[in-house]
Order: sequence, then structure tokens, then C-alpha cells
Amino acid sequence: MSNELAPEGPELVPEGMGFDEEAGSEDASHLLPPIRELPQDREYLPGAFYSIQAANGTPANPPQQLGEILGQGLFQSLTDVHLFGRNADSEPWLEVGPMTPEPVQILVSQELLPATGEPLAQDDLEMFEMVAGRVAKTLKRGKQPPKEDAAKAATRSAELAGMKGKLADTFGLALNGSFKLADVTDCCLCLGMKRVGDGFAWFGGKATGDPIFHVTVAGAKLAPGAQGATKKINFNYKVAAVNQPRKVLERIFACTYYFHKRLGGDVTLDDGSAPGDGVARGEHPRLEAAIKKVEAARLRPGHVVTRRLA
Repeated sequence: MSNELAPEGPELVPEGMGFDEEAGSEDASHLLPPIRELPQDREYLPGAFYSIQAANGTPANPPQQLGEILGQGLFQSLTDVHLFGRNADSEPWLEVGPMTPEPVQILVSQELLPATGEPLAQDDLEMFEMVAGRVAKTLKRGKQPPKEDAAKAATRSAELAGMKGKLADTFGLALNGSFKLADVTDCCLCLGMKRVGDGFAWFGGKATGDPIFHVTVAGAKLAPGAQGATKKINFNYKVAAVNQPRKVLERIFACTYYFHKRLGGDVTLDDGSAPGDGVARGEHPRLEAAIKKVEAARLRPGHVVTRRLA
């Protein structure tokens, strides 16, 4: 598709840097570059959706943007409905938005686990079929029969809701020693982190969105002006809640190295064991096991539905 991201290229430029935030003693945010989005991050995930495909279309030349055809309001109002597009059967389905040129093929998909965490009933999915029909009609295409009936999709929705908390595996590193809370806070601020709860979090250089990994300390809170000391700094994330969890581990390794260089201490995994050489490359058997658990549920780490189960 014309808006498909290149599989290789430079990291994305950080967003939101320079807004009104606390500042550290130096700017070391370049040590944690944002994780570049990959096309796979936007691929259709069958296990998370109930979907209906429209008949193939013949886009204008040059194609109009979908927002011009469907209306910007459609994309703003259907928060639990996603559109995917591709131009040939050989291409992957990639999520599309209002700025995407109209593709040849369109797939209208309903999240099977909404933000409420409650399963969808068959009636809910039959209502969605009307929404899919409206999208197809607006695009002047026929609505194809769903490959799965609404009753089966409702059963899958209930199965997903029953998995709540079963994909909550965490992973990360720890720095052990004796550290002043003021120094820990300064390291976090130097790396461009924001205060979240009792600690800090890295948001990947973005001004909005969910935290990617958290930094907390044992036995204390990293509140503004916090004094005192701690013997352990934790760097953790939920594997199922992030895109590209191996890349996240690479960033955590870089973060921990910065803390270690400035504050000293001994680096371990979050369970106290030795990190191993693979951690710097985002590799560890326990991390791979957590990723495989997500994939066995027909989901993908970082997907909107997966995050609700973490």
C-alpha cells in the first residue's frame, strides 16, 4: 500500500520534547531513542476481531483519502471498530485511517474485547454488521458475508474476557546497591521520563499514550523533592502491553547502563538472577516464553486488545 511503512530506516524523531516538564542535570534522552513503528505493528490480528470484508473496489486515480469518502466523524466515533486495507491478496492487511488513500480491499473489524473488559453479546456483533454494511455502502461496494457467524464471535469474545490477568507477565532489570532518591530522580529526568504513580515511566519520546516501561525504587516513593535512599532500582514492563517487547528490553538495558554508570551498583534481572549476554540484544528465555504465551492466545504484544488482558 502507498502508506506502508518502510521495513528499515531511521528511528522516529521524538515527539513532545521540550514541553513544560521538570528538567534533569543533563539531557541524556538520546540514549533512549523511540522505537520505530513497523508494519507488523499495524497488521490485522484475527484473534482479536470479528470482521467483515467489503467487495473489492476500484479506487480513483489518484485515490481519495478514506476520510474524504467516509467522513472524519466516522473514524472519531467508532473507537472500537478498525478498518484494514490492502491492494492485493498477497499483501498483509494493515490498519488504515482517514489520511490513507482508498485501497482496493477493505476489512471492517470489531474489537472482541472492549475497554470495559466485558464480553460482547451476539446482538452487539449483529449491530456491528450494520456498521460494516454502512461503510461498504458509502464506499459503493457490496458487503461480503462474514466468514464467522456472530454467535461464534461472541463465544470468542467471552473466551478473551476470561483471560483477564493471564497475560500479566512482567520482565525487566534491577540495579542493586545504595542510591540517593534525589540521584535516581535526576537520572529519570535526564532520560526524558515522566512521573507516573510512585515512580517514573518512559513513554518512548511521545507526549501522549501509555507508558512503555516503569522505574520504581524499593521501600520509597519517587515523589517531588523526595529525600532518603534505596537499595534497589527496578526497571520493569508488562510484556503483553508493549509493541516489540524485545526492543523494549534493549531500551531498558540502555537505561540501566546509564544509571549504573552514574550511580554504581550491581545489575541483575528483576528476579535477582544474572542478566546474561543476550539481554543487551533484547533476548532472554523468560522473555521469549512470555511472548509465546501471548501468541498462543492468537494475540500480539502491544495490540489494543492484548493490553486489556495484561
